[in-house]
Amino acid sequence: MMKAILSTSLIIVIFLTNVQAQIQVKSKIIDKESQKAIPFANISVAETTKGTISNKEGDFQLYIPMVGLNTRVLISSLGYQSISIHPKKIGNKIELIPVSYDISEVKVSASKLMSDPKKILKECMKAAPNFKPDQPYINKGFLRQTSLLDKKYMKLIEAALFTYATPEEPKIKVHILEKRNTFDNREIDAKNLYFFKQWKEVRYKKAQKNSKNYNPSKEELLQLVRDTDEERNSIANLRRLKTAHQAKIGDMWHDLKKIYKSNFHQIKLDTILDLDGERMYKLKILPTPKELKESSDIRLGHILISTKDFALYELKIGDFKNPKVKSRLYMSYYCILKYKKYQGKLYPTYYKSFGRDFAGFTSNMGDLNNKKRKSPHLIKEFLFTEIIDQADQVSKMLPQKWNDKLYEPSEYHPEFWENYTILLETKDEAKLRTDLEAEVSLKEQYQHAADSIRINQIN
Repeated sequence: MMKAILSTSLIIVIFLTNVQAQIQVKSKIIDKESQKAIPFANISVAETTKGTISNKEGDFQLYIPMVGLNTRVLISSLGYQSISIHPKKIGNKIELIPVSYDISEVKVSASKLMSDPKKILKECMKAAPNFKPDQPYINKGFLRQTSLLDKKYMKLIEAALFTYATPEEPKIKVHILEKRNTFDNREIDAKNLYFFKQWKEVRYKKAQKNSKNYNPSKEELLQLVRDTDEERNSIANLRRLKTAHQAKIGDMWHDLKKIYKSNFHQIKLDTILDLDGERMYKLKILPTPKELKESSDIRLGHILISTKDFALYELKIGDFKNPKVKSRLYMSYYCILKYKKYQGKLYPTYYKSFGRDFAGFTSNMGDLNNKKRKSPHLIKEFLFTEIIDQADQVSKMLPQKWNDKLYEPSEYHPEFWENYTILLETKDEAKLRTDLEAEVSLKEQYQHAADSIRINQIN
């Protein structure tokens, strides 16, 4: 009997907490025809606000309340038929059937589909305020932030957190609940960091002069790195999450209005796809012929907009190195935003940004001829797993003291993570993490030995 239970393909692990019993559901989502993994599929629990997404290899995990006979897990992905399944019937793999539409074959609400991509985007911009939540809510989530250089992790932080938004307040607040896997193996250029700190306060030449004479103690350097991280690599400002609710967001790079008006790219209607039974316009963002010929960077991306009500479900946009134009240095930037609809409003489910790690730069950022210059990438991935909008629950969760300081030291509590939904690592990401752990451990051992030698010499 025990063998039969252990050999079943179902992967469910039960955890008892002081709040309620929960189960962990793990599986891989694949295309039924090609048997290839489906990344970023949506997984949710019916009649709740709990959910997650699959990683790049199609794998996911989700903690849900103890199941009953009517509990259903809903699985959907762009371009596939959605399915509903009881947790106990989930196996090692979940197959989705692909489905697509030809524009000429589809009728929506007995009217013709729009064919002008600029008009579709304009309607999306007009509709955006209608999808803004009209009551305060908390969105629980998980963050993985990495600094990447030469295909190696130089820094890693993971955090459990939540965001808090209200209809009245323009800023989305962030509160960190717990952190883990905090490793830092970056090469820090103290003089370069100090130069940028000085440059905000004094003229360029004076900042250069001051930075050349900068020789900090270990404590001073650590504080400078933390200050730079909190200022330049912070998670405190998440205004991009409001993209689905307002067309213009201050001076933010690539809000919907800037995408609509920009002359640096063109927008084309690509196809119509199915997402959880709802048809979506897929608009492609492409470089203009002029930019493709002349510019060192080109803009690429796509937008998913509902054919029914013009709700924004997904945006991916970025500036990438143009392979047809030679340039001394270029670093790509891009972001991905995904939303889901709950009670007629749009809530973020996933946000990824890819840019520069300003604290990890070595040598002056403007010194393009320095071959030793290193420019690591900073990658932030937010997975949002549960919406809480009941007033009493929101009130209980709001902290007396908010904490959005990702880089401040904190205690680690492993039991916290035993039933917390995270974005699963891919095999490559797990390898990058273990390599970073090993390098940091080795460096700490060497440093400890070196410090002991120095102490012995002094004595």
